Amino acid sequence: MGLFLSFNRSLLRVSGVMVDLSGSQIGFELLGIGTVLKRNRLVVPLNQREYSWEERNVQELFQDLAEAISSNKQAYFLGAIVLTNGNEGTLEIADGQQRLATTTILLAAIRDYFFGKNDRPMVEDLNGFLHTFVRETREINPRLQLNITDQEFFLQRILASPGESSREDSLPSQPSHRLLDEAARLAEQHVQNILSPLSDTAKDAALNRWLAFIEDQAQVIALQVPDDMNAYLMFETLNDRGLRVSQSDLVKNYLFSEGGNRIQEAQDRWSSMNGALEVLEDDEATIDFLRHLLISIHGPVREKQVLEKVRENVRGRAAAIEFLETLSSAAGDYVALQAPTNGKWAGHGNRMRRTISDLLLLKVTPLRPLMLSVVRNFNLEEIETAFPRFVSWSVRWLVAGGARSGGVEAAIGAAAQKVTHGKIVNANELSEAMEAALPNDARFGLAFRNLTVANHRLARYYLRTLEIAYHGEAEPEWIPNDDTVITLEHVLPERPGTNWPRFEPAIHSANYKRLGNLVLLAGTINRDIGNDPFEEKRKFLEASEYYLTRELANETEWTPAEIEKRQIWLSELALKAWPLI
Repeated sequence: MGLFLSFNRSLLRVSGVMVDLSGSQIGFELLGIGTVLKRNRLVVPLNQREYSWEERNVQELFQDLAEAISSNKQAYFLGAIVLTNGNEGTLEIADGQQRLATTTILLAAIRDYFFGKNDRPMVEDLNGFLHTFVRETREINPRLQLNITDQEFFLQRILASPGESSREDSLPSQPSHRLLDEAARLAEQHVQNILSPLSDTAKDAALNRWLAFIEDQAQVIALQVPDDMNAYLMFETLNDRGLRVSQSDLVKNYLFSEGGNRIQEAQDRWSSMNGALEVLEDDEATIDFLRHLLISIHGPVREKQVLEKVRENVRGRAAAIEFLETLSSAAGDYVALQAPTNGKWAGHGNRMRRTISDLLLLKVTPLRPLMLSVVRNFNLEEIETAFPRFVSWSVRWLVAGGARSGGVEAAIGAAAQKVTHGKIVNANELSEAMEAALPNDARFGLAFRNLTVANHRLARYYLRTLEIAYHGEAEPEWIPNDDTVITLEHVLPERPGTNWPRFEPAIHSANYKRLGNLVLLAGTINRDIGNDPFEEKRKFLEASEYYLTRELANETEWTPAEIEKRQIWLSELALKAWPLI
C-alpha cells in the first residue's frame, strides 16, 4: 500500500534543505514503475530536455531488470520520480523522464510481440500501460507525453501499433529522435533475447513474468509535490552527485568495519588514497577511481555496483586491509594517468609524457581501467608499446563512435581484468583481445572522410599528428597545441563576409568545420590573413613550414569540391597516423 503524508508545519527539512510547504501536501508512494504509468497521465513539461539516453543507459536498465528477474528478487529499486500537479488531471514529470520513457518503450516492444501473434487480449492489456481513454473528450491519449520536440515521433514510432501508416512513415529528424529509435530497436532485440532460448509454450509465461515485475516489483518512490519550486528542491536532495559521494562514504565505512581492530591501519591507507587523489581537484575522483580500479580487477562494474562489488569480494579483516593497501598504491598510478609531468613517467622519456598529454586531450575516460591495469602489470617496454596504441584506439572511437557503448566498455573491462590476473602479458596480446571492439580501417577511414571538428585544440592535435605521419617522424620538434606558437586557420573562414560569395549559408555551415578546411599556421600569420579571399591566403599558405598547409596552396580555388578532396586524402593518411597496431 502506498504511503501519503500530510505535514502541518510550514517547513520540512529534507537532507538539510528547508522546503516551504505553506500548508500543502507532499505524497510519497512506493510503486512499481509500470503501475505509475498505468495509473496516471504523465506529461514532460516544455522546459524539460529531450529524450537523452544512449545505448549504454538503455542496456543497463534492461540488464538490471533481467538480473533481478533471473535471481528471483522480490523487488528492484529504480530510484525516485518527482511529479508535480499539471493541467486537466495530468502530472508533470520534474525528474524521471528517461526511466519512464525507456520503460514505456520496452512495454511497447512486448505489445508489438503479442500484436504479431494476433493476441488481441494481451495487446489490449498492454495498451493500458501506453494509452488511456478520456471520457470527457472521448479521445485516446498517451499515458506518457514527451516534450514538444519528441512527442510526435514518440507517438508514431513507439506508441502506434505495428502496421499503422504513421509508424511506417516515421523518420527521425532530431538527435533525440534517433536515440528514441535506437532505444526501440534495443527493446525489440531485448524481447527477442528473452524469448529465443524458450519453447513456444514457455514464451508467453516468460513475458508475463516480465510484465508482472515491471508493474509491481521494479519499484520507484513516486514523490508528488505541489509545484515546480518544491520539485526542484526535492530533486536537489536526490540528484546523482549526492548519491555518488555517499557511495564512496559507504565503501569507506564498510572497509573500516571489516578491518575490525586494525582501524588505524585502515584510516591511514584510506587517507593515503585520498591524499593522492586530491591533486585531481575533482569532487567525483574518489568514486571514479574506486570503480575504475574494481573494473581492472573484476571486469565490468557499473557505477551503482561499486559498493556491492566491494562487499562481494572483500570480506574479513585481512582482506579489508589488503584491499585498502591496493587502494593506496593504485591511487598514485591513477593520478599519473592524468598528469604528464608526474614522476612516474621520468624513466620513460618525453614521448611517454606526450602520449599521456594526448590521452588527456582525447578524454576517452572508459579506457582508464585498462590503462591502470597496464601500468600496474606490464613491464616498461610493453607499457611504452601499449600506450601509443591507446591513443590510436581513442582517436578511432572519437571519430567513428562507440567509446561509451556497452559493448566497448565491456570489452575494455574484460581485457583489464585479464591483464591484472596475468592472462594478457604484452601489448600484442592486448591488441588481439580488443580487436573486435575497435573500429577497423574501413569504418575509421569512412568516418574520417566526414569528420568535422569544433574543438580547436583537438583539430590542432589531428593536424599535428597527420603532419608527423606524412614525414614518418616519431619525435616531433614542435608542439602545435601551444597556442602562443601555432594557431588553427579556417581556410574558408568562420565568418566569410563578402570575400567568399560562392558559399551561401547552408554550404558554408556544412564545410567550414571540416578537417579538410583546416590548416596549421604561425600565430602572427593567422592574424594577418583573417578573412582574406583564397587567392590572397595562398601566398601565406605556400610559405608555411608545415607540408599539409603548404600543399594546399597548389589549389587554384577553394570550393566544397577541394575541401572534399583534401579530406579524402587526410583520411588515407589517418590510417597511417593512428594504426590499430
